[in-house]
Amino acid sequence: MTLQTTSLADGFHRRFLVATVLHPFAEWAGNAYWFHAAFSFGVLALLLAVIVTTVVRATTPVRRWLPVAFFLHPAGGYLFHEVGYLDQVLFLLLFVALWLGRRGRWCTATLVMTLAPTTHEISALTVIPVWLLAVWHSSLPTRTALAASILPVAVNALVFAAPPAAPGAREHLITRISEGGWNWRADALALFFRTQAESWSAYDPWNIALFLTPLVLVVIVVTAVVIGPGHDARSWVTRSLAVGASGAPFLLSFGGWDQHRWAFLLCVNLVLVAWVWCDGRENMKRAVVALGLGLLLITHTPMDYFDGFKSVPLTGTAFRSYGQVAHPDPQGGPFDMPLRW
Repeated sequence: MTLQTTSLADGFHRRFLVATVLHPFAEWAGNAYWFHAAFSFGVLALLLAVIVTTVVRATTPVRRWLPVAFFLHPAGGYLFHEVGYLDQVLFLLLFVALWLGRRGRWCTATLVMTLAPTTHEISALTVIPVWLLAVWHSSLPTRTALAASILPVAVNALVFAAPPAAPGAREHLITRISEGGWNWRADALALFFRTQAESWSAYDPWNIALFLTPLVLVVIVVTAVVIGPGHDARSWVTRSLAVGASGAPFLLSFGGWDQHRWAFLLCVNLVLVAWVWCDGRENMKRAVVALGLGLLLITHTPMDYFDGFKSVPLTGTAFRSYGQVAHPDPQGGPFDMPLRW
């Protein structure tokens, strides 16, 4: 919720889009926590509406069942658990851009994607690579595809080049949101004032990379099998973009210590790349076999949620013991929410 308050008006130059748009409404609501929480759950609801609509309207088996498989995977539960993260706004922007692109409104779609870097700079390794794949996988002329690719990338570069926050931005923000009476996150604001070297001193990026290596190898191999070999220069470029988009979140190992969140984003990008690619022109048998094998393998990747919660592995033993582990009370049902105080 703290990152939904870092607006341009307060002097922040990264992750400012959502906070800038919400700023006048948050002021009207007295900067209350419930306002930001309601916005977060609204974003999640929109995401679910888009996904359900996509499944209902899908015209190929892979596009119809891929979202279903995603929600059976631990990453599907993680999507609910990270409600409030700006990642979900990035997903919405990507879905809107893809929807516009399918209707031939590529200029508007490109403008929508230029908003992604101003929402969160993590877009450089998550939704922007998927957008590049969608552009080059389409029937756009090469020059138009270049233009649609360069603009979001250039905005991302500008965001990285600008200082994260102006002097006094933290104090100005704290003064403003303190009237809401909720516990803003000091470590979230510290991200804007810490160098990369200082971040690396707080954790070992190579340990995160080692944790993600088996998963990223599976993701890249599955993507390579789904897309198959290229036949000309443009198809090879497109296939390279597909492999790169699937594995790009791996590089987040060197940006922060949220290793399970990075694993979640790797799974998300694999699903998004497969969805973009499997539009009816791919080899359906190869796609189904590769995606099924990939989802089976990454199901066994440990993915811890927040506050000590874990996903339930898709194994017989885990299902049999789930009731006792999650609900020791014999009167509890399978959908009762375990509480922590």
